[in-house]
Amino acid sequence: MKRAFASIKEGQVHYRVTGSGEPLLMLHAAVSSSNEFSKVMPFLASNYRAFAMDFLGNGDSDPAPFQYQMIDHARTAIAFLDSLGIEKVNVLGKNAGANVAAELAINWPNRVNKLILSSAGYFPEADEGIVMSGHPDFKTFTGRVEIKPDGSHLMEWWRRAAFWGAPPDILEERVIDYVKAGPRGEEIHWASGNYDVKRRFPLINCSTLVLSGTLDPFYPVAQKVKSLLPRGKITIIADGSIYVTRVMPEEYARAVLNFLNTDS
Repeated sequence: MKRAFASIKEGQVHYRVTGSGEPLLMLHAAVSSSNEFSKVMPFLASNYRAFAMDFLGNGDSDPAPFQYQMIDHARTAIAFLDSLGIEKVNVLGKNAGANVAAELAINWPNRVNKLILSSAGYFPEADEGIVMSGHPDFKTFTGRVEIKPDGSHLMEWWRRAAFWGAPPDILEERVIDYVKAGPRGEEIHWASGNYDVKRRFPLINCSTLVLSGTLDPFYPVAQKVKSLLPRGKITIIADGSIYVTRVMPEEYARAVLNFLNTDS
């Protein structure tokens, strides 16, 4: 696997790439990085040329020039593809990345072949009868964290990273993601929170897979997300958690390949 930077008008975009064949663009979750897919990508490499980019303001990419919304991150993804001379891709987005992936398919349908929405966020109304447990209060988990001289901000980032019960090695990776994103890191969470899944997802016209795990906090809404999609399919990974790409990479890659390699 190689790591590199692509230059676009807004700055440099860091990315990881491996494999050969039809391109697959992978978009990470909020306050994360392309490292989220580093264990999955080798299992995809024999079938696809997998690219995982860091959104501006995340990972090792440059900061975003202003407070981005999902459509702004989608434009960055298009600029990234243009910089590499890639015309059409399959797109996989996880959590907030799923919203960006959706905007790619909606606004640039000629650039997207198939779409995968992994751990897609959907917050049901009370009358929908869908119970979501174990999800943090966004007010206490996505507020701005200012740098403190005594380093106490590091403990706050650790608290947020530790909420989902990650094993120590993954927890350290997640804290590093928070440190790299810095005080503006939560802006991508805010943009995702402002995104109208119910209105936008029905506008997706390409073949789309909803991918979730039984231990994922968004598993209870996976079927609802599928129902919003005109050409939706669904795959559920048994015992898959929000960290499924890091702890079950082979199972995750198998689900991705089963969808991408099937004619539809």
